[in-house]
Parts: sequence; structure tokens; C-alpha cells
Amino acid sequence: MDRVQLISLDLDGTLLDPSGRITQASRDAIARARAAGVRVVINSGRSMAEAFQYAGEAGCDSLVSALGGAAVADAASGQVLRRWDVPEDSGRRVLELCLGRDIELMIFAGEEIVLDPFSKASLMKTFPFPVFHDRAVVVDDPLAYLAEHRLPLTKLHGDQAPGRYPLDELAALPGVQLTAANAHDFELVAAGVDKGRALAMIALLYGVPLDRCAAVGDSDNDLAVLRAVGTPIAMGNAAPQVKAACRLTVPSNGEDGVAQAILNCL
Repeated sequence: MDRVQLISLDLDGTLLDPSGRITQASRDAIARARAAGVRVVINSGRSMAEAFQYAGEAGCDSLVSALGGAAVADAASGQVLRRWDVPEDSGRRVLELCLGRDIELMIFAGEEIVLDPFSKASLMKTFPFPVFHDRAVVVDDPLAYLAEHRLPLTKLHGDQAPGRYPLDELAALPGVQLTAANAHDFELVAAGVDKGRALAMIALLYGVPLDRCAAVGDSDNDLAVLRAVGTPIAMGNAAPQVKAACRLTVPSNGEDGVAQAILNCL
């Protein structure tokens, strides 16, 4: 096997343990990898602010992929290097279809996070991460807010109400695609956007061929990056289709599996 020169890490279900923390074993493994000259990057569905935070906490390299691959940014400077937004007409229709259905929605609009009051109340219970909530704007009418401030829809995440998701209508819209981070949510981004495409840009900027990259993940939204790299690694808590796409499965995120995955690449 060719020597791994870059490791891409998902956050939820992978680098973060079940309580949402980065363990010392993971930090130590990342430090060991970087000391050996291996790049380690965050590649997550979370917001840019959260990707920046966790990259710093974990001791990763500064380039990150956020919003499920819809944004590549530099945590050191805060600069967004590339962002892929949903086409304007489709973005507006997405929100028309999803708002008012009592779906817990995270609306990522460019570099802003926009929440309706129902979603804010729900997320305070289901997703109590301060960096996310500190950056979120709560408005009664997110559709009007985006229009007034000329903000694009970059990503939509819906959760907690599978029976109310208008998935068929969303999938029929031009210029969008759907994926998921778990068995009860959905994520919508622009067509062609995924974590594999974002990692290809990061790898290019670092001068690393994709076949010398490893990726560690657990969910459907990790499949594109796992299929893009030379060394795909699944977490023990990963979905069956994710494990099937990987050459190696490590223990779960409750058992420091990501630390083992990193050390296996050295």
C-alpha cells in the first residue's frame, strides 16, 4: 500500500465520541500523524465555524471541508476558498416545501446559519452545541430573511420528523441532491457537491494525490469521499453500506476507533 499522506476525518460518529467530544487518544493520534508529516483534515457536514473549532481542538491542519462538502475554507485565516450554493430558484422552492411542517431545520445560507423558532427550540434539546447556536440567527420567516439579505441556500439539514419530509418533491428540483447523515435525517446540497469533491480540492492544495489519501467515516454522506481515496476506513458504528465500501473497519466512536484508524495509516 502506498504511504498515506493525508487523512480526512468526519466529525459526528467518527472523530467526536458519543458525547460530542474529542478524546485524548484521538488528539494524540493526530499529533503523531502530523509529526510524521501526514496532513489531517476535518471533512464534515457541520458549519464552517464548527469545523474551525474542532480542527483547532483536535490539532488538525487548517484546511477544512464543511457543510457536507459545500464549502472549503481555511481555519487559520477564516477565509472561504470555495463554496457551492444551491441554484436560487431551487433554493427558494426547497424552503417553501420544508418550512411550516414541524421539521427541525438547519438552514445554511452562505456563511450564515438561519433557524425558524420551531427549529431553534428543538435544536436546543437535540443539538446543544454552543458554537452552532452562537452563530445562528432566529427569524420568523427564513425565506423572507434570505431574500432580504440576498443570501443563497448552501445546505439544508432536516431531522426529527421522517414522515413529514417532502423528499420526492425535493429530489425532483433541478440542481440539487439529497443525502443523509443518519437513518432519520436528510441533507440537501447543490448537485455535484459531496465530501469527495471537497477533499479533492484540499488534496490538490496540499499537493497530495487522492490515492495517497485516507478517509474515515460512518454515514451515507461519507460514501463519496470513501470512494475517492486510496484508503477508505469505516467506523465500527458505521452503516452497513459504508463498511462495504471500505477496506478496513475500526472500533466505534465510543471506543477510540478514529485513533486506531489514524495510527493504522502511519
